[in-house]
Amino acid sequence: MNKHAFVKFSCFFTLVIAFKTAAAQSDADSIIYKQSVFNLANRFDLAIGEESWLYNGYSFRSYDPGIKGSPFLEDATGWRNGSVTYDGETYQNVPMLYDINADHLIVLLDNHSSPYRLVSDKIASFDLMTRHFIRISDNSGGVKAGFYEQLYGGRSAVLNKWEKTINTSRGGSGMERIFVPINDNKEYYIKKGDKYYSIGDASLSAVLGFFKDKKKELKQYIRDNKIKFNSLHDLALVNLVTYYDQIAK
Repeated sequence: MNKHAFVKFSCFFTLVIAFKTAAAQSDADSIIYKQSVFNLANRFDLAIGEESWLYNGYSFRSYDPGIKGSPFLEDATGWRNGSVTYDGETYQNVPMLYDINADHLIVLLDNHSSPYRLVSDKIASFDLMTRHFIRISDNSGGVKAGFYEQLYGGRSAVLNKWEKTINTSRGGSGMERIFVPINDNKEYYIKKGDKYYSIGDASLSAVLGFFKDKKKELKQYIRDNKIKFNSLHDLALVNLVTYYDQIAK
């Protein structure tokens, strides 16, 4: 048994013994004792502390402060709580940042001062800022390995790739570097079979071309429901792909 498993087993064993003991107490004593056990259960994750399997990765080195802008999702400047499924386990309320320049997920250790980069291939998915991301581990059609926002998880799943790069240009005070989005964060992919295919910026014509077997039905659905791709683009895209899955069974 490795160290991480031993710590978890020890904590679990302590809880089991505590609950059995509580059951044997008198009613008065049992109330107090059960409350103590309840507090112990609530502190289970704290009991294993940094032995948690979540903290299995690399220390994170911050970028040169001279680079303007933010490398993180939605230009975040501070930690946001999210959830992550890592190495087969799901962790809630984890302080994290998604570095879309390097395509890394950064979490904060229990001491709240040590940023930690998780091992990407151990991450199945994570949720941050109301967005759900999945990990594509192997190249699949036109999709390279990495993290993708999953807009729709049905048969014809829809993904969006968030990316940034560092641009260098000459400014008034010399050479300047700044984080800028790639493709304005509008590179979309749709799943067909077991592969994903790029549909660029997911314009209406591109989506209808991809689903040409039901093009007539989709155009009628758009007219009937007055769907507009100019505003609320992601919602319109998901709506249309969901309808395709319903009629293309």
